[in-house]
Amino acid sequence: MIEWLFAPNYWGNSLYQVILFFACIVLSVIIGKVIYYMIKARARQITKKSKSKIDDLFLHTIEKPLIFFLIIIGIGLGLNVLTISADALPTVDVISGILITIGAAWIVINLIDAVIKLYFMPLAEATDTRLDDQLIPIASKTMKWLVIIFALLIIVSRFGYDITAILAGLGIGGLAFAFAAKETIADMFGGLSILISKPFMVGDWVDFDGIVGQVEKVSLRHTIIRNYDKREVSVPNSKISKSAVVNISSAPSRKIMFNLGLTYETPAKKINKAIELVTEIINDHDDCENYPTVQFSEFKDSSLNLLVIYYASNEKWFAARHDINMSIKEAFEKAKIDFAYPTQMIYTTKA
Repeated sequence: MIEWLFAPNYWGNSLYQVILFFACIVLSVIIGKVIYYMIKARARQITKKSKSKIDDLFLHTIEKPLIFFLIIIGIGLGLNVLTISADALPTVDVISGILITIGAAWIVINLIDAVIKLYFMPLAEATDTRLDDQLIPIASKTMKWLVIIFALLIIVSRFGYDITAILAGLGIGGLAFAFAAKETIADMFGGLSILISKPFMVGDWVDFDGIVGQVEKVSLRHTIIRNYDKREVSVPNSKISKSAVVNISSAPSRKIMFNLGLTYETPAKKINKAIELVTEIINDHDDCENYPTVQFSEFKDSSLNLLVIYYASNEKWFAARHDINMSIKEAFEKAKIDFAYPTQMIYTTKA
């Protein structure tokens, strides 16, 4: 029985060596878990007392990959007890290099997450704009993908491929791709331009090239605007960056202008009364600016027109306009001031 335990029956290794190999891996996992929970339970208590974010940054970056690296160390220790042929050594080196590369990429990705979470997100929340809140995750994903691509290139090189030749091929292919996807690249730069110049924020109402609506989303390629019909309009960022965009929400108030048509039978005294009533109604409304423009503007074919211009709160202008219109209607009915409507008078003469 003891001889069978030490007999080289498994690719030149005894059962005892195989058991030791897996024991090293299991032991490394146990040690990793213990260290992980020690860091999580004890070290975080220390970092909470510290005003510096560097400790949190370190813990967030290293705590989970630490177990992975301890497993790699366990595998390395286990390999020392195995009998490995000379032909298998290159394969073992390749696998070890791949695992180390994956662990290193994991740490870098965690570092990106930690830096954004601890430094950039608080800065974004402190600003008035919500654009950076949305574009920071996009930038985070872009950086992570660059790390993954770089790690994949290193892994490919472990199999004996020449990275220089691959990068050269990517350079030529990338140039061709750039010509084929120039509009996409222009849209991405347009998105970065929006992020830097901040002509509007997510949630703002804008007027762009005849499209009036609320900005719902800004990605690297497109800006999504919800128009008055509740439909999504996707606009390429390159188009926005090259054109004039009217930010309706940037103004503290919104201009409302219309004409009130009175009948030709309305005497001058009642016209003045109408002007006084409209002015008083607008001045008394809490969501409207005082001193509106109310003037007898023109003689139309079937009406005497009063031009009314006033400014209402940008956030409450819709309701304010309703209140003003209803108040004018009620006041004119009470004062017996008649609104005009299209009429046509026909005169006949006797032959």
